Amino acid sequence: MELVAASKTFASLNLSPETLKSLADKGYVAPTDCQLETLPRALAGRDLIVQSRTGTGKTAAFGIPIVEKIDGAKAVVQALVLTPTRELAVQVAQEITELGAAKGLKVESIYGGDSMDRQLEGLRGGAQVVVGTPGRVLDHLRRGTISLTACTTLVLDEADRMLDMGFAVEMSEIMNFVPAERQTMLFSATIPLGIRGIIYHYMAEPEWILLSADQVYVAAVDHLYCLTPRHHKDAALYRLIEYEAPASSMIFCNTREEVRQVHAALRARSLAVGMLSSDLPQKKREKVLDAFRKGQLKHLVTTDVASRGIDIEDLSHVFIFTTPDSPEQYIHRAGRTGRVGKTGRAISLVGAHDLMNFNRLVKRYKIAVSELNPPTDEQVAERKADRLLERLEQDSQALSVEDLVDLAPLSRRLLAHPRAERLAVQLLKGHLFPVPADPATEEDDVTSGVPVPSADDAGAPGGGERRGGPGGRGRRGPRRGGPGGGGGGRR
Repeated sequence: MELVAASKTFASLNLSPETLKSLADKGYVAPTDCQLETLPRALAGRDLIVQSRTGTGKTAAFGIPIVEKIDGAKAVVQALVLTPTRELAVQVAQEITELGAAKGLKVESIYGGDSMDRQLEGLRGGAQVVVGTPGRVLDHLRRGTISLTACTTLVLDEADRMLDMGFAVEMSEIMNFVPAERQTMLFSATIPLGIRGIIYHYMAEPEWILLSADQVYVAAVDHLYCLTPRHHKDAALYRLIEYEAPASSMIFCNTREEVRQVHAALRARSLAVGMLSSDLPQKKREKVLDAFRKGQLKHLVTTDVASRGIDIEDLSHVFIFTTPDSPEQYIHRAGRTGRVGKTGRAISLVGAHDLMNFNRLVKRYKIAVSELNPPTDEQVAERKADRLLERLEQDSQALSVEDLVDLAPLSRRLLAHPRAERLAVQLLKGHLFPVPADPATEEDDVTSGVPVPSADDAGAPGGGERRGGPGGRGRRGPRRGGPGGGGGGRR
């Protein structure tokens, strides 16, 4: 018999008053579909495999059962959550800390590149939940600084990405330290064949919850592509950003070298952009992410590995500079936008060398894509002028009577000046286009210097990365062998 929630409220799930208070404090009013399906089964102690799209509340879906089951009187590790990257480990640890705030739960994040002394202090202080990357967690287990003998809950978050990043050996060894009698829950946006090895080796008759088997991509996201020659991608990306005017965006590249190239190109055009790659020292990664979350940087250029676990609530756009190697990577990239209840746009720059991969990935998950004509320089300039005039009009409403008296004579002389346009441009540039500092390039410039590798890069061996008028034309695949296949040639 299937366990389902009787109604769409957290109170209907028989949660403790403390957990309900923490949920209310976080502003969580009603559970998502993922949480409605998962929580009753998880609270009943079942082993679960949950496939659900990104942005559907998976962290709370396993975080709430963890909080409910922790015995607050025991200062030992009772739950372990494994994540593929340090950023995701920090995010999940923060979420569980907030969910368990009313119960006073002690949660510790464990990941490479962070102070071992800080981690040891937290563990000795009675951490009851550990969230970490496999590499660093295994390091602590080998040293004997973490004991899992009292661990009753194991969660594998983003399990598909952990396999992609080569964690199978580490996870296998970690399982030797976890009691056989435990609850295991696996959460993933996609379920590739490789995950089945984990399922059959480490889970006891798991129950499958396939919430996105028929549509793993985020439905609230418009999936678009621009046919763009490789050598014109930098300029096309800049024009798209200026035309689309995203509230914030992430720009995905396949390699660290590409990240530096795109970051430098956009910074040269005075955009407020930062970069994130796995060889960036941990402190700078944290500075960049903090600036991005606060809106000091509007755009973030990143690789798949570096971006795991970054959840920006109002991320409006994702730009895919280079087509990824696998359909699953595309799903994760596009899923950064259109989070719970929001809409977004995922725009791919597709060159001739990308067509085969892009065609394959959209067919794999039956993604509906539309072609977007790259805007011209003239169209971008007109769109920017419209936005700037709106902004100036809003700014002018804040002027006082004294401002008008003092500045009106100057404005009249400016309008009558023979070089009025040049002077106006100079004033507008200084007022409207201040370029914030990029935390990634403070002190030492990582865009031109030798990369400084960080310890246990997300726990992945070898860093986990490889080297190496606009508008839609309707819902159809591109012609001449483009995505979606079929169709005639260009007419």
